[in-house]
Order: sequence, then C-alpha cells, then structure tokens
Amino acid sequence: MKIRNLEINKGRPAVCVPVTDRTAEDIVSHVSEITEQTDIIEWRIDYYDDVDRSAMILPEIREAAGDRPLLVTLRTEQEGGEFRGNSSGYTDILNRCAADGNADLIDVEYRAVPDIARLLDFFHEKNVRSVVSHHDFHETPDEKEMYAMLEAMADTGADIVKLAVMPQTVHDVLALLSVTYRFHALHPKTPVVTMSMGRLGVVSRIAGGTFGSCITFGADRVASAPGQLEYLELKQILRILDEAGK
Repeated sequence: MKIRNLEINKGRPAVCVPVTDRTAEDIVSHVSEITEQTDIIEWRIDYYDDVDRSAMILPEIREAAGDRPLLVTLRTEQEGGEFRGNSSGYTDILNRCAADGNADLIDVEYRAVPDIARLLDFFHEKNVRSVVSHHDFHETPDEKEMYAMLEAMADTGADIVKLAVMPQTVHDVLALLSVTYRFHALHPKTPVVTMSMGRLGVVSRIAGGTFGSCITFGADRVASAPGQLEYLELKQILRILDEAGK
C-alpha cells in the first residue's frame, strides 16, 4: 500500500510519531519539527484543547506535515485516550476531519461506531484511508480471540487493521506475535499493525516487522502509550536490524 510517497506493508516497518500537544500553535510547531525525520505523523486530536474544532486547524497541520502521511486519531477514554464524548460525537468529529481530504489516514476504534462500514465508505469517497483499531490496556486475550478481532476488523472494509494489547507474561507477547504472523500470512494484502504494550512488550515494537506488523510507534517528548521508544532511536534500531539481514 502506498500512502503519499511511503510504501507500507513491504520491508522495514514505518515509524509513526504521535503528536499530543494541547494548543494549535504547539501542534503545528511540533509537526513542523519532526516532519523531516519520521515516516508517518499521528495527530492525537483527543489531546487538543478544542477537540470539537479539530477539523478547523487540520489544513495547517497538513501543510506543516509536507509530504509525510498524516494519521488522525481520536482515542476514546475506554481505549486509553482522552475523548469522553458519545458515539455520535465521536463519529461527527471523524466525519468532519475526513471531509476536506487533509488526513491521509483516520483511526476508527472498532467498538466505538455502530455503523462502521458506512463511516469507512464516507472516508473512501474523500480518498481517506482507514485504520480500524482495538486497544486492550488490561490484558492480552487468547490467540483465538485476538485473531478473530483482526478478522472482524478486516471484514469492515478497513484499509489497515491495528491491535494493541497489554501483556502480563512473556507468553502473552509471544501470543501476539504469533497471531500477527498468522494473520499476515493469510491476509498478505491487508496491512496489519500490532503491538504488545508496556515494558514486557517493547520487543514487539522493534521486531514486529519480522512477524508482519507494518507500522511501529515511537515517542517524541511524551509517549502516547506504554512502552514506546524514542522515535529516532527506534528508527536506528530498525535500520540496523534491516541491514544485518542483507
């Protein structure tokens, strides 16, 4: 899959950096600072202090991002974010962010929208791709449940599917990587993004590409999820691993 000038789901995982600043000025400034050194920029609009007006400043952020793909994410409180609105408000904000086509990708939580297929159809009309996601900050479900979740998200018509879970043991990390490998092997044309969070799961952010995960998230200033590495260090680690195999 090609997003602007970036090929994903092919080779080394792309590094995505979340921007979690509160004010419009700080958001635009932060995006400008990192745009030359990251692969994808994620704007976490649930951190913005005027979230209902997110679509209003999206053109400025798009300009600041240059040719870098821009992922827009409204993470709900139920899945580790700060948005406390209802399903209708969630959908309305995402629709407005998609309407002008300034976002390349928009994250949609699988369980946050009753009629997710209809929302994704609207995105596609606006040439915006979707990342359908699920986050479990409490545990790692068994392999059967995780695989079924990836399949269900793919069945919505998602362009990319994303699953993040919290490990309690090393076995949980292995289970997530095993599910990632199996899904990627059976659905090679559906980009999959997975991560095991926290300290135990850091290896999944580094080695996930070996098992089929095509995007990994690295922090700048503040981590948006447990276990994120500093993004420039993460890029260097991925480069070393990639070159070691040649």
